[in-house]
Amino acid sequence: MTTQVTKQLGYLTWWTVPDVATPYTELNKLAALTGFPADCVPTPPDARHIWEKASNVGGARGLKLDTPQVLRDGVFLRYGVDPVVRLLTRRVSDKAPTLRRHLVREAVIPLSPSHEKQLSLQTVAVLEFNCAAGRANVYQVDDTEGWVDGNITAILNDIQARQQALRAIADGNDVREGIRKLLLNLYRVALRGNGGVYFVPNAAPDAANLMQALRSYINGLSPWKVGQLDPSCSVVTLRGDEATSFDIRQDIIASAVAEFKGKLQGLVDQVQPVLKGSAKGKTAEKVSQSALEGLMEIKSAIAAYQNSLSDDLQALTDIMQMAQDSVLKAAGTAE
Repeated sequence: MTTQVTKQLGYLTWWTVPDVATPYTELNKLAALTGFPADCVPTPPDARHIWEKASNVGGARGLKLDTPQVLRDGVFLRYGVDPVVRLLTRRVSDKAPTLRRHLVREAVIPLSPSHEKQLSLQTVAVLEFNCAAGRANVYQVDDTEGWVDGNITAILNDIQARQQALRAIADGNDVREGIRKLLLNLYRVALRGNGGVYFVPNAAPDAANLMQALRSYINGLSPWKVGQLDPSCSVVTLRGDEATSFDIRQDIIASAVAEFKGKLQGLVDQVQPVLKGSAKGKTAEKVSQSALEGLMEIKSAIAAYQNSLSDDLQALTDIMQMAQDSVLKAAGTAE
C-alpha cells in the first residue's frame, strides 16, 4: 500500500518558449505527434486581429529610428548631444466600424532650451481597418521636420508583410497562450517567489500524460525558434517524501490557498452588480451563468489539491462559503 510519505503529489514544471515563427500546419502536426491537446494549439487569427498585431509597431517603448546624418550632425554641433528619434503607435479608435491607429514620430533633443525641440511629436502615418469589409488602409503624412527620412515607407511595407505572414504563421505569444490554457485546465498554481515554477496536482484530469505532452510539444518547437534562445520544458514528479524534506508541500499549499482565495473573491465581486440590481435581464443572466461555471471550476481545482496533497485546505472554507452563497443568490435573482 502506498504510504503518505511516498505518495505522488503532482508535478513541478518550468518552461521557456522564445519567439518562434511556426506554420499553423506544423503546430498541429507537432500536437498530434506529442499528444498536446488540439484545443490548446493556436489557430489563425481573423483579419481584425491580424491587423491589430501587425500594426503595433515597436510595442510599448516604440521603435528607434536612424536619424538623418545632416540633422544629427547639426544637433550635435549646437547642443553637444545626439537626438533620439522613435516611432510610437497611438490607438485612436479600437471600436467598429473603423479601427484607427496613428504612427507618431517622437524626436527628443534633451539640452535644447526650446520645449518644442526638447520633445517634438508629429503623426507620420494613419492606419485604418474597416471591420465590415475586412480591409486595411494606410495614409502617409510628410514629416515637416524631416526626422523620419523615408523610414516610414519601409516600416509600412514591413507591416503589410507581417499581415501576410500572420495568416499562416504563429509567433511565440500565440504558442505561450495555448500553453497557459493547458496549465490552467490542469489547475496549476505558481509557486510564490520561485520565478515561473508551477505545480500541477496529480489529481488533475489526465495530468501525467498531459505533462509529458507539454514537455514534448515545447521541446519540439526548436526548428522554428527565432533568435538564440532554445525552447525548453522541465517536468519533475514530486512525491511526498521529497516535498516533506524540502518543505515544498507547505509552499504549494500556501500558493494554492492564495490563488484560490483571489479567484473566489473575484466571483463575489463579479456578481455584485446582479445582487445590487444594477445588472438586469440578459446581462444579469450572463454574469450569473459565468460565475456559476467559474465556481464549479474552482471547486474542481480545490478538490484536486485536497486529494493530491491530503489536506482539507481549511483556510478556504469561509471564502468558499461566501462565494457559493453569493453566486447562488445571484443566479436565483437573475432568473
